[in-house]
Amino acid sequence: MSSLIQNPHDRFFRSSMANPRMALEFLQHHLPDHITELVDFNSLKLMPGSFLDEAMKQWMTDILYSVSLSGKPGYIYLLIEHQRKADPLMSFRLLEYSINICRTHLREHQTQKLPLVYPCVIYNGEERYEYTTDLFELFQDSDLAREFFLKPFQLIDLSQIADDDLKKKPLLGMLEMFLKHAFTRDAVALINSLSEIIRGVEAKNEIELLKLGFNYLLKTQQFKESILATFEETLSEKNKSNIMTIAESLIEEGIQKGMQQGMQQFRSSLLRQLGRRFPNQITSNHLELIEDADSESLSLWSEKLMDATCIAEVFAW
Repeated sequence: MSSLIQNPHDRFFRSSMANPRMALEFLQHHLPDHITELVDFNSLKLMPGSFLDEAMKQWMTDILYSVSLSGKPGYIYLLIEHQRKADPLMSFRLLEYSINICRTHLREHQTQKLPLVYPCVIYNGEERYEYTTDLFELFQDSDLAREFFLKPFQLIDLSQIADDDLKKKPLLGMLEMFLKHAFTRDAVALINSLSEIIRGVEAKNEIELLKLGFNYLLKTQQFKESILATFEETLSEKNKSNIMTIAESLIEEGIQKGMQQGMQQFRSSLLRQLGRRFPNQITSNHLELIEDADSESLSLWSEKLMDATCIAEVFAW
């Protein structure tokens, strides 16, 4: 049923609007004067593809034209609804489609400048279109939405806030200091500078926050043992055992993970050497042996590989 609804409308509209004279006459007739004054119609070009998801293609058809708008790259986006009743969220959908058009433009043109997108909806329902064309009217508080939505975002630039100012807030100070100095090479010095804040967090009995902060340092910094010892010095006896147990397990986990990564690199290296010495001779049995092998076996095979005349000699015992 959906294909019967979609195809005739889609084909008729797309084929008609692919005609350059039809497209030009449509746009010159329907676009508002202040927009037509900006458009270089000689630059008008029909773009391939669609920005609708598969579900919406049953009810809508879209067409995209690239065009020069006031001398800058831009697009005119046409959307037609093939349904008897209008979509009350159409202005929101157009925002989504416009963002996707911009995202495609950024990717294809390898630029960081957004293009202008002018959206237009063609409605051919049986009843008068009664929903808003203003995105802000869709919000529960349209006045508040106009105040900050799609306006410049708030920037909290930690690099421009002095450490002493960050440290004035006990809980927030720890969070922001850890974030600000996330790429520091001297985490020990950072912990020492935050000893007063750490004790303040302890005093507020926010032990979970301390655990989060400590775990963050251990997972993002090297020299975990030094971090562990320094952090331990700042804690009260009451909380040392609780937090240190977690820390030590994280360190052990990191050591185990490093060993596993080293073993995997060892296996990959052996396979590459085997492939070079004995092309097309590696079987699934060899792969299974290498995958299940311990470090001692891998070392032995690597040594035997240097003098082996065939792949069987490498794995012979």
